[in-house]
Amino acid sequence: MSAHARLSPSACDRWSTCTASVALIDKLQAGGELVDRDASEWSAEGTVAHEVREMCLDFGLDPQHFVGATISADGFTYVVDDEMAEHLQPGIDWVREHTGNPHVEIRVDLSPWLPGQFGTCDTGWVEYWPGFFNALYVSDLKYGVGVPVDAVGTKQLRLYALGIWHWLGRPPVEKVVLNIDQPRAGGMKYWEISLEDLLAFGEEMKVVYAKIVSGDVEFKPSSKACRWCEVRKAPGGCPPRDRWLMEMAADACADLPNTVIPGYERQNLVGERRWLVVQHAPDIRARLAELHEESLRAALDGNPDPGSKAVAGDLGDRYFKDAKKAEALLVQALGEKAFKPKQIIGITEIEKLVKPGKRKQGHPETWEQLLTLVDRASGKPKLVDENHLKPALTPLADEFDDLD
Repeated sequence: MSAHARLSPSACDRWSTCTASVALIDKLQAGGELVDRDASEWSAEGTVAHEVREMCLDFGLDPQHFVGATISADGFTYVVDDEMAEHLQPGIDWVREHTGNPHVEIRVDLSPWLPGQFGTCDTGWVEYWPGFFNALYVSDLKYGVGVPVDAVGTKQLRLYALGIWHWLGRPPVEKVVLNIDQPRAGGMKYWEISLEDLLAFGEEMKVVYAKIVSGDVEFKPSSKACRWCEVRKAPGGCPPRDRWLMEMAADACADLPNTVIPGYERQNLVGERRWLVVQHAPDIRARLAELHEESLRAALDGNPDPGSKAVAGDLGDRYFKDAKKAEALLVQALGEKAFKPKQIIGITEIEKLVKPGKRKQGHPETWEQLLTLVDRASGKPKLVDENHLKPALTPLADEFDDLD
């Protein structure tokens, strides 16, 4: 679908939170100040994955039927391989476990909640259990690997659910199951809510829409709201976001508990303040990197920021301009000493070459033996939001509290 809604489900995290961004984007688009987002190899790969999934669900095929097929998307050409087929199969199997007639790539009308707005639902259906209950399902493929997306709390899928429920004639359902199929970043993820909760969310969206239309809006930066916002790439970026990021470590939330260090006028970063900064450190680092590139570009263009200038950097790593000729000279002089010791390929590459598949023989016996030798290091502890699905780690001493 080439058309895009002004308040699209995919951008709901932005416009429903930072309501002032809608009019600003309209203004920047009208003035030609927004940078067009060129399609990338990765977005094209995602488009191909969606097309394969759609054809499988529409025509009763499996992804393996498309291995070796060449599909073009967004100006790129992609050859479907075993890896993509294996990634797509579990999600397709899950859909088929619940329905034999899914509705795929359906344009849904969101006008009852967001007048004039629409979206495209990847997959939706109603599962009927005569005498028991009916359930509405929405499944959304996200083939990207860079940004894991959680199903719990997802606004995008709730909008799709409202749209497909309306498109299906508003059937009576007991529950709504939202599924994110992200095979390369967490696999299958689910969130189950009631129809009552879904409709309550729809009422919240009505309120947001009314505020946007009336002009009762505010700039409210957040990680989710800003991640894909076009204003970030506009000349000068987004001032509210810059203030939010740069003031965060400079006592941005004076109402939170803090510790004052005697003899210092500043407040120490502890507790909630420290977590606030740590939580948004990736955003801060990314913005600092953007500012560095913008400042360097200005200097190279002959308009340096006051107090700065661009100079030649340190020389890069050395390399051979003619690698084959260099290799011949080294072999002549050093023989086998010209080469490093042999090293086996990585496990990911081994899996591609050795693991058997529906359309590749592989090396089944070798693969089974290799699996007995594979191990994985324990993951290092990491900080996440307190609402994260994984249980919190407990201090080692706590593990022995119940022992005599």
